[in-house]
Amino acid sequence: MHEDAFVSVVTDTRAREEILEQGFTRRPLSVDVDVARALGELAHAAWSLPKDQYYEGGYRYRSLNRFKAEIAECGVRVRPCDDTTPYVQLEKYNTTLGGQPRKYAPIPKEIADTAGVRKMISHHLMYLPLSKVGATYSVNMHVIRFAATPSRPCDTSPPGLHKDGEKYLATHLLARCGAQGGEVVITDNDKREMGRFTMRESGECYVFDDDRIWHMLTPVVTLEGNQFAYRDTVTFDLLPDGWKPVD
Repeated sequence: MHEDAFVSVVTDTRAREEILEQGFTRRPLSVDVDVARALGELAHAAWSLPKDQYYEGGYRYRSLNRFKAEIAECGVRVRPCDDTTPYVQLEKYNTTLGGQPRKYAPIPKEIADTAGVRKMISHHLMYLPLSKVGATYSVNMHVIRFAATPSRPCDTSPPGLHKDGEKYLATHLLARCGAQGGEVVITDNDKREMGRFTMRESGECYVFDDDRIWHMLTPVVTLEGNQFAYRDTVTFDLLPDGWKPVD
């Protein structure tokens, strides 16, 4: 694939309005063959993810791939970025792992750098309030598996309501099996609940402005009678170049 591929995008103006109005949106992703294939390949890749060595509370697996993107007229240019800088969140935002440089292996380029992945990234970037022609972004793509057994649920770090310290985040469900829990809760900055939902359809997503909301995921646990459960997602950190989280 061309190193600086252009993706033509029709702006989802309703998604932009919802982020401006309430700080998050649950507008559906437009799925074509490329996007459907990407979702399937990422879901398959989740079975080969390395264990998250920084999470000791349960079975969690994680990868990290990076991209650079530029907003253009009627679309977005996206290219892979071989940045090996460790992933770091400020301690203010991640009270359990904040300030700790974390290294996650990338998934293979033939799975990460596809037309479908670029379309997903471009779809979200095009409607973000800070996206003007010429604006550039750094994009982190995390594929994450939360797995559970009857005696060992899997939770987020930090658990409970939190912020991530990234500007915009878009999370898509890849697969879910044998699980209960994994419910997304979103509140405003006064911690008044604005939304609560469980994603069940491949590609289903939510996108938010981290400055505007708090969020949490309830622990993933096994349904009664099951010996194993998992919830797989792909999350894109959408970081405008020049933007920094508040210290």
